[in-house]
Amino acid sequence: MALTLTLGAVVSGACNDSTDAKAETYQEPLSAPPAVPVAEPFGRHTVVINLTAVEKTVEIAPGVSYQTWTFNGTVPGPMLRARVGDTVEVHLKNPATNTQSHSIDLHAVNGPGGGAGVTSVAPGEEKAFTFKAKSAGLFVYHCASGIVADHIANGMYGAILIDPVTPLKRVDHEYYVGQSEFYTVGETNAKGMQDMDMTKLVHEQPPYVVFNGNTKSLIGDNALQAKAGETVRIYFSNGGPNLTSSFHVIGEIMDKVWPSGSLETPPEVGIQTVSVAPGNAVIAQFKVDVPGDYKLVDHAIIRVSEGAVAILHVTGASDASTFDAMPTAPASAGGSKSGTQTPTTGTPPTAVPPTVATGTSTGSAGAFTQLLSDNVFGTKTFTLSIGQP
Repeated sequence: MALTLTLGAVVSGACNDSTDAKAETYQEPLSAPPAVPVAEPFGRHTVVINLTAVEKTVEIAPGVSYQTWTFNGTVPGPMLRARVGDTVEVHLKNPATNTQSHSIDLHAVNGPGGGAGVTSVAPGEEKAFTFKAKSAGLFVYHCASGIVADHIANGMYGAILIDPVTPLKRVDHEYYVGQSEFYTVGETNAKGMQDMDMTKLVHEQPPYVVFNGNTKSLIGDNALQAKAGETVRIYFSNGGPNLTSSFHVIGEIMDKVWPSGSLETPPEVGIQTVSVAPGNAVIAQFKVDVPGDYKLVDHAIIRVSEGAVAILHVTGASDASTFDAMPTAPASAGGSKSGTQTPTTGTPPTAVPPTVATGTSTGSAGAFTQLLSDNVFGTKTFTLSIGQP
């Protein structure tokens, strides 16, 4: 009999796989992002995943409310986890109190619709299916009901990690971050209850591009945490539904990046920015050497003002060999940017048409003194007579 692993409940059983020494009891509850579930014990299992479609009004920015459709009440939905070779059993329940039909399409599935067709549930229904986890990597899942884009834009997406037989090496911190868009009737930061604007959705013009469902979800008291010298791994998924993300960590070079979230090939190294298409994912890993605040952003940088920003707050001792803020030299020591500029004599400039420049010069003929301070010229305009050098 196969060991049954239920995410969110405790079950037990026996397993005849030679890699399992004995029957195990294992509990791995589903948790809200940015939490990453721990890996299951090594062995060949059936992993049972219980998801519920939750329709709820939440705050997506300070003072801005929106009716979301979610998996298990969070945007993105909880991060799921299994291992290559596992049989994964997915249950989707749609409470009778909901108003919409929902489904789930997992990009880790080899089968029609990624499971969407067999999990289309009306309010009050529950359906399930199984699939064999064959490829290692981080995969997006999302609702595939309606026109699909509207369900994703309302928050119904998440990520599932399929570990390779030999999992990635442990790091000090793992975080789960999802990017998505909200298409509200009001513009960015317009207060009050907001409905979806279908025209903005069709034209790919979101007032909000957010991490983990809220413009403030991963900053301030909710900032990610690490200490200098520690290694951080980010599991980043882009629900979209429309925009490609240029994922970047300001102040860090990503030591290892698994593009498209694939764990079937070796990682790329020394990466500054990585493109993550909608419906795609990436795994990024780096070591933080110096304390301070590091921003995780979509480097289509205007989106930071729309909510696509997280803070990684790093504490600990400084490392001057890696980064050191030099003191500013006083002006008497030659450290000032101020100075004078006296042009050398040469070919006179081309005469300026009379309609543009008239009058007399403000200085002795053939020379002038120009102050440059902090890369700004002290005098910006000169009036010259026609023919004057």
